[in-house]
Amino acid sequence: EPIMNKVIEQVVEYVTQHHAAEYSGHDFEHVKRVWKLAKRIAASEPNADLYTVELAALLHDVDDYKLGNIGTHHAADLMHKLNIDETVLQKVLDIIDNIGFSKSGYNPTLTSIEEKIVYDADKLDGIGAIGIARAFAYGGNKNRIMFNPSQFPVEFNLANYKQTSLFGGDHSISINHFFDKLLNLYSLMQTNMGQELAKQRQETMIMFLVHFFDEQELDDWQNLLSTKIE
Repeated sequence: EPIMNKVIEQVVEYVTQHHAAEYSGHDFEHVKRVWKLAKRIAASEPNADLYTVELAALLHDVDDYKLGNIGTHHAADLMHKLNIDETVLQKVLDIIDNIGFSKSGYNPTLTSIEEKIVYDADKLDGIGAIGIARAFAYGGNKNRIMFNPSQFPVEFNLANYKQTSLFGGDHSISINHFFDKLLNLYSLMQTNMGQELAKQRQETMIMFLVHFFDEQELDDWQNLLSTKIE
């Protein structure tokens, strides 16, 4: 136990520095929230290995392609340095590899409970009030248009998603991103606690969009939104 806690401490220290100059919503505060959510969900899943969950939650973004990290190995290198058990290390890398939306899309096929917990924690931080703030922070950081009333969301496509989240394009309008992705995360939650926490956050986003369209008297967008509120 003390050794594990020491390792977690060192990982926190590393991640704090690694994400220090990051302003697109993938900063250390994001990682901290995901870590906290993961611990909260893990507490409701008695079969989960908390150590694996914590490591994966803390390291889940250090190699993220959205931060320009193409094929990097920061997580693996750090865990090797800290002499983390090979089985745990492999499990953590698998989780990091599998939970990204650009990989899983609308059909996450997650096997281990640890994977499901970290997936839910990460996705929860993308919805609700914080999700709204992050969507616009990320959009501004990537020079995206906030909203264009005459450009409705296009049919979602995973290959396009990865492309446009890096370089802009059709869904590079922040409001459209809610329809592409954010409003759909609620139905993808993998754990009971994740579903429970997502419910409130889903309502927060819907209320925000209702007001957003109401202030501009956009009935067509309200109608579009109402198809999302079954």
